[in-house]
Amino acid sequence: KSSSGSPYDVAKAMLKCEKVYDEMLKEAAKVADDDDFEFIMAEYMIAARVIPQEMAKMNIPGAVSVSDWVPVAQLCLKRNVDDPNFDSHVRDCERVQTAVSYYCREISYVATLGASVFKSIPRNAIEYSAEPIDSFYKFVYEDIIEGRNQKSKDENSMSKAEARNVLELEEGCNDASEIKSAYRKLSFKLHPDRFVSKGRSEEEIKQASDDFAKVKIAYEALSSGVRGDSSSSKKQSWYETLGGRSRTDFSGRLKLLPLEAAKATFDKENYKASVAGLNPETVMAFVTRNQAAAN
Repeated sequence: KSSSGSPYDVAKAMLKCEKVYDEMLKEAAKVADDDDFEFIMAEYMIAARVIPQEMAKMNIPGAVSVSDWVPVAQLCLKRNVDDPNFDSHVRDCERVQTAVSYYCREISYVATLGASVFKSIPRNAIEYSAEPIDSFYKFVYEDIIEGRNQKSKDENSMSKAEARNVLELEEGCNDASEIKSAYRKLSFKLHPDRFVSKGRSEEEIKQASDDFAKVKIAYEALSSGVRGDSSSSKKQSWYETLGGRSRTDFSGRLKLLPLEAAKATFDKENYKASVAGLNPETVMAFVTRNQAAAN
């Protein structure tokens, strides 16, 4: 990409990438109606986050806002239909892994354009994931950005501050064991079955049932997203839960190749790919959500 010893101009490279991306989409449009096609232009959403194990080592303001996945770029990749791995899952697709490895500098650059907090995060402390673009728009974008189905979700959700109040926890409590203990104590105390056949009125039984439901919602609110020990690699990712079991095409963490190895493969296999940045408003919607979830 650059001559040996010369500094790499990532901004200039990104302008070229965006031009190539547009050209690839135009090429794809020309063959869209051809029944005898030999290739497709596959598009993927690339998301980034701080490697969970690295969070414990960081004392960077705002780093928690990118401790869960944040969409930062799109990848366009020309794939031949006779490729033996054409139907492989995105997490097992060597072409996707190689392309993300090859363009890691450009992806890191557009991430900083979308959310300035990425400028403070060392590149080797960031990991990436990929997902077919149609899966992202179906399970993530339409729900989070366009707000579809938000009304029904609001009826069964609450803020973390409200959840702590329901579970009778101290303000700011994020300790998983304390949260679980409080939940178990109150769920036992308010379980509707304990009110049946004890001479309680229907109103009392209904109130207990409503309170029991609130306790469950509170526990779920404090058990989701970014919480507890930030260094734990086993903590739940809110981003990965979007779409539930129907969302099967999210890669999770991609195992990237060293840049030189990715370059060699790119040249040898004659890859055609490119990347483009996202609208900053889209990126910041996830950054803001992660920050709020951590408070």
